[in-house]
Amino acid sequence: MTHRSPIHPPAGHTATTSPSATAPRGHGDYCEAGLARLLEQHDLNSFDALWQVAAHDVDAPNRERGGVSTVSLLTLEDEDGNSHRLYLKRQTNHLGRSLARPLGEPTFSREWRAIRHYHALGIPAVDAGWYGERRAGREWRAILITFDLAGRDDLDHWHERWSELDAGMRSQVITASARLVREIHQAGLMHGCLFPKHLFLSRPPSESPASTWRMDAVIIDLEKTRRFVLRRHECLRDLYVLWRRLKGWQHDEWRQFLAVYRDADAQSAEVSQWLEQLEARAARKRR
Repeated sequence: MTHRSPIHPPAGHTATTSPSATAPRGHGDYCEAGLARLLEQHDLNSFDALWQVAAHDVDAPNRERGGVSTVSLLTLEDEDGNSHRLYLKRQTNHLGRSLARPLGEPTFSREWRAIRHYHALGIPAVDAGWYGERRAGREWRAILITFDLAGRDDLDHWHERWSELDAGMRSQVITASARLVREIHQAGLMHGCLFPKHLFLSRPPSESPASTWRMDAVIIDLEKTRRFVLRRHECLRDLYVLWRRLKGWQHDEWRQFLAVYRDADAQSAEVSQWLEQLEARAARKRR
């Protein structure tokens, strides 16, 4: 039995028509064709079946926003005996409000739209294969399924091993992370929750890494993504979330990150200015 990369529809195929391929706001469901086949094999291709299925929670339930939100690992075998890891995310009355939706909507609905928006822009982001929501009485339930990011580890993992990494691997981690954040911000988007655990970086090949190998990164947890209002201020807010958690990075390593992020020389006045603003923000937070 082997673990395979996430199931996706073959080239030229679209998502199934049942559930709905367009997944409009409201009660419609969306499912990728490849995932639909796997779920149907296990009698799980319906909202009720996914809501009831037992799965291992990978984190403590989030009980903010007056509701509850859980993330569970669901591992299913396909007809060939290959094992596929899915993240089954379920929530009840876990709502976010905005000018467009003043009465609220499931935060997974926001995340699902953000994932599709990131992919439309070409920004590397986690794939979502299933989305649906239901309202019954006072309960507003939502389900989102995302695919396992096989062959990747989050930035927290790399940071914890920082002292063990050689200079070349450190540079790869910094560069890949900075490129991804630059792509997000250049698209006019603020991630809004840019913790290191939300950036997943590719592992080197199992054999000795070739000189041409380049690490890349993928972003997850997009429910708080929004368009910039005050661009510079919000860029700094995102960057500061990383800054305060990546305590193992030295001053020169942050210069390298900002140089890639700004596409500038590491010793330039521009990079120095961004570095000073992050340091000033940190000093204010310490007061």
